[in-house]
Amino acid sequence: MHKAKSFLSNLVYNKFFWQFFLAVFMLGMAVFFIRAQHVEVVQISEQLRTSIPLYIILGILLTGVYIVAQGQMYVHSFKALNVDLSLGNAIKLFLKRNLISIFLPAGGFSSLIFFTREIEERGISKSKIHLSSTLFAFCGILSVVVVAIPVLGIALLSTKLGQVEIWSFIFLLLLTGFLFVSIYSISKKGWAYRYIAKIRPSLSTVFDDMTEEQISRKQFWLTLLVSIAIEFIGIVHLYICMLALGFQASIPAAIVGYIVMVILLIASPFLRGLGTIEVSLTFILGQFGFPLIAAATITLMFRFFEFWLPLIGGVIAFILKKDSIILRILPAFIILILGVVNIISAITPSIPTRLRLVKNILPEDLIVTSNALVLIFGLILVMVSIFLLQGSKRAWYVAISLTLFSIIGHLLKAADYEEAALALIAGSSLFYTRDNYTLKPHPKFIKISYSVFIYAIASVFAYGVLGFYFMEKKHFGVEFKFIDSVTTVLKVIFFIDDKAFQPLTKFGIHFEQSIYAASGAVILFIIFSLLKPYFSKPYNSPEEFKEADLLMAANGNSALDYFKTYPDKFIYFNDTRTAFISFKITRHFALVLEDPVADNMADKIAMIEKFEERCRENGFIAAYYRVDEDSLDMYKAVGKKYIPIGEEAILDLRAFTIDGGKMKTTRSAINRLSGEGYVFKVYKGQQKEGLLQKLQTVSDNWLRDLNQKEVAFTQGVFDKSILKNQVILTIEDQEEKVYAFLNLVPDYAPGEATYDLIRKETDAPNGVLDMLLAKTFLYLKEEGFESVNLGLAPLSGIDGPDFTQKTIKYAYDNLKAFAQFKGLRKYKEKFYPSWRKKYLIYSHHYHLLQVPNALKRISEGS
Repeated sequence: MHKAKSFLSNLVYNKFFWQFFLAVFMLGMAVFFIRAQHVEVVQISEQLRTSIPLYIILGILLTGVYIVAQGQMYVHSFKALNVDLSLGNAIKLFLKRNLISIFLPAGGFSSLIFFTREIEERGISKSKIHLSSTLFAFCGILSVVVVAIPVLGIALLSTKLGQVEIWSFIFLLLLTGFLFVSIYSISKKGWAYRYIAKIRPSLSTVFDDMTEEQISRKQFWLTLLVSIAIEFIGIVHLYICMLALGFQASIPAAIVGYIVMVILLIASPFLRGLGTIEVSLTFILGQFGFPLIAAATITLMFRFFEFWLPLIGGVIAFILKKDSIILRILPAFIILILGVVNIISAITPSIPTRLRLVKNILPEDLIVTSNALVLIFGLILVMVSIFLLQGSKRAWYVAISLTLFSIIGHLLKAADYEEAALALIAGSSLFYTRDNYTLKPHPKFIKISYSVFIYAIASVFAYGVLGFYFMEKKHFGVEFKFIDSVTTVLKVIFFIDDKAFQPLTKFGIHFEQSIYAASGAVILFIIFSLLKPYFSKPYNSPEEFKEADLLMAANGNSALDYFKTYPDKFIYFNDTRTAFISFKITRHFALVLEDPVADNMADKIAMIEKFEERCRENGFIAAYYRVDEDSLDMYKAVGKKYIPIGEEAILDLRAFTIDGGKMKTTRSAINRLSGEGYVFKVYKGQQKEGLLQKLQTVSDNWLRDLNQKEVAFTQGVFDKSILKNQVILTIEDQEEKVYAFLNLVPDYAPGEATYDLIRKETDAPNGVLDMLLAKTFLYLKEEGFESVNLGLAPLSGIDGPDFTQKTIKYAYDNLKAFAQFKGLRKYKEKFYPSWRKKYLIYSHHYHLLQVPNALKRISEGS
């Protein structure tokens, strides 16, 4: 019951939920409108087909002017702060922000904080960027007011306005007034400044810088002037839509309709008014005498010009970026669609008129064979699309070849030029993105596979030949000789139609189909085997692990170095055996734990370059996990990208004490548990089997209660053979029952200690982990250690300027799924550690979509 109340309470006060609910409701209303008026929707599509091309072209050109004007508005808003922004970069900034605003709550405003990295890299401060963007947004709203006041005033005198228009105008006036008051309050450090600084303290510094900036009045007025021009472009767009569809155009309807639409756009909490505006603008145009069908058609065309075309422009702006995720995924997606289209096209009847045309030109056998090959190409393309996502070079060669064959096949089988055009687009996208496909399987393993391929092909061929040779005459009406059997099998395998050999019985049909199935399976197996990545040496000998341990003892400097030779890892040495990399493999990823172990920076860089080359040869993508901030320059030198993944907590033992007000809660827990008979014990040297059995029970119960598996990679697993040689620290009662424990592991950072497993019993008293950790820290301090590594707090401290980091930070701050990470950070904060950022190193932004699952798989050993 308590959980239900808590859930309902969180739901009621969850602003994001209500914004999302309102957006879904509006979309639902639009869907209901379309379903209820499905007859009218058909009529709308018919009216769109009769539109006047000249006005359509004019509308598209005006959209181009609209996009350029938005860019020019950014140019002036930045110049107002003495920042030069080129028109090209300003247009890209608008298109990208406009695209993501569709998916953000209050997107028109919240999108203004994104895509600032390129500007920041030029040395421009955040305060200037945010103030310029705020100026852009403010002028965008102010221009609507400037245009709306005289327009709606005149319309009020000459036209009967409805309540929707009047209330919308009142809302706009209130919103503008609120913005004026808020900006004034921030400049004077009033209520708005204090409120925002309270919920986002980091913004107070930005606000302080913003209030000190001098804004150029000339550039401010130019920004507003361009924004007013954009409003008139929108009005003209709506007017053109009326003309394009052959209706009697109305200037008052265009003006009022546009102004109300913009007000709804500003007020829309989600999806930029999608659904809401379509319904509302249709209703408003209806008030000016347009029939329902006409109003809906005008609205759809207007939204195409002002919403969908800029949205497509935003997609293109992302695609044109060299490291675009969209550009990385799109070709594989198109190839997948082409494969599905090939399959459907091959198994469905052709258009009779086209088929007759082709039959008059080409032999029927060639047409049937082309159809069959298109089917095979489709099956292969569906599979190849997966390997394209991985970046396989062989997959690219196969896909580009099959798209060319698909073009020819579609034209030969039934003049299907639509499918051929899709194949051409697919091939073009592959050629344009050819630099993204660099992974190739190791030649050694391909050679080994050839014998398997030969045996598989020979088996299918022998099965067919022998089957036909011993086939009774009744099944095909033919007495097969050996040469006839060979010829027939070849025709079946290559899908050559031969009416002389037609099955007459069910057995004959099934036998022929079995050859088709076996042939297809062999082809797919061959393609899969050629594309599948391999690593030439996915194991190491015990001697190599000992060699790596010696290198680590000489050159190690990290708390994670101990896990680099843990039994779950692979070791890759350089040629001189003076450096190594520790990694694990999952599917097409080779995930490296932290930095290479080497004597100096040059050797580490050389080790990374050698490992990267080996990964490319074997069809793997390398990523480096939990890299320290001090190592970033090393990865930049080899062209890698990086993103923070959290913060590592380091406790200074020299200053640590449980005395004082800050540690009052922990001290109280220790005193209470000590009074109840719980004690802290340290076990050194060779551990006894009895203790290990107790620890095993605690560990099993811990995992069961949390419903978790053992995870490795950056930590160890419960293994008696490993734990028996390590220092174990426990909290026990007077009867020596273990309630919590942890184990110390070697830490190669000078003066630093670290622990691995920390687990407690199901019925352990409250505060037992606080007591275990605090006592452990005091013990380590007595042993002469200067610091202790408390491990990683995932996603903590991510506050970068780019879209990815802002998205992660939003999820970390607001989504319940990330509450455990916040709780981990909060728990470590009890001991007042310092924090050090850790990074993920990768090659392409697309890999960020795949690495989390790859990490999960290798951590769980799957």
